Amino acid sequence: MATASQSERPALLVELLAPKTSADPADWIIDLVTLVEEHGFSLSQIRLAATDLAWLARTNGQRYPNEDDRGRVLAASDSRTARLCLAYITGQRLRFDFKFEQLHRACVEWLQEFGDDALVIALAAFAALGSRASNGLSLFQRAVDAPDADVKSNQVALTGIWFADHLPEQPQLLLRLSDEMMARGQEDPIVYYRRATAYRKLRRFDDALYEIDRAIDGLAVGDNLVHEQLAQERRAIILSRDLQRQIDESAQILSERITARIDERISEASAEMEQRINEASARLAQRVDVAQEMVTSGLLKMVEILGLFVALIGFLAGSATVVLKARGFGQQAVAMAVVVVGTLTFFGLLRLIVGLRRRARSS
Repeated sequence: MATASQSERPALLVELLAPKTSADPADWIIDLVTLVEEHGFSLSQIRLAATDLAWLARTNGQRYPNEDDRGRVLAASDSRTARLCLAYITGQRLRFDFKFEQLHRACVEWLQEFGDDALVIALAAFAALGSRASNGLSLFQRAVDAPDADVKSNQVALTGIWFADHLPEQPQLLLRLSDEMMARGQEDPIVYYRRATAYRKLRRFDDALYEIDRAIDGLAVGDNLVHEQLAQERRAIILSRDLQRQIDESAQILSERITARIDERISEASAEMEQRINEASARLAQRVDVAQEMVTSGLLKMVEILGLFVALIGFLAGSATVVLKARGFGQQAVAMAVVVVGTLTFFGLLRLIVGLRRRARSS
């Protein structure tokens, strides 16, 4: 251990303690605390070793650390490192099994002592996001922005967002954090897997297939469980892509049918409207003709009557002159008879004209 490089030390520690992960949890946790304190492991190295050992303990079917285990570990070393290792191991075990509520309750106590630790904050964010608590997103941001954030804390935060499908901005958050992790050299098949999920939800299926294929290519040989998860995601991407294509095609067909039907109805309505307009125009023209005929007839009638009146006035004037110039009674009687006959003739003609107009109107 003393001669190993800094990058090799967590793996050597895991290899040394791996056989004990199928026995009592307190035994290997005590050894873990002793070795990391003795050899001065950094915080990131402790997180790496504690996470890998917690996964091995889960794989071997080992129970969660309980209060008795905690008491034994703290009896051997009641240090901050010992309490932090207990929090890391217990928290990761609960995270691996998606025990959101149980992890949330444990994180309330851990945050009181380790409120500045990125992995503890990330575990709290994972629990809050998984249980849809209102403070999940703020805890996630605290974990990502923590000064001591590293690959393990970011992985937990990334997985927490992966479960937060209730957040509208979930895909964008997944891509943003994974971009930061890749820029820091923290990429691995799981990061690609999370990115593939984000792209699938954004309907960027080509990008999603690219990321999931990178994840599958980078997976270690024999990791069948994770391989099956990645294969399921790939099938989900293809299924979503095909379904989206079918939806788009169906929408296009439906749109064309609706457009054709609308055009048909518009044409029918236009033809009907044109017919109505033509009928109305014909009726209007007919009424205009009738009105013009009535006006013309009225004008002719007025002209005829006016002519008769003018003739009457001329007749009367002439008759009056004759009567005035008549010298004898006989001449005056004849003149008056002519006036009477002329007047009666005028009124006869006037009645005749009016009668003819009425008969013409009624016919």
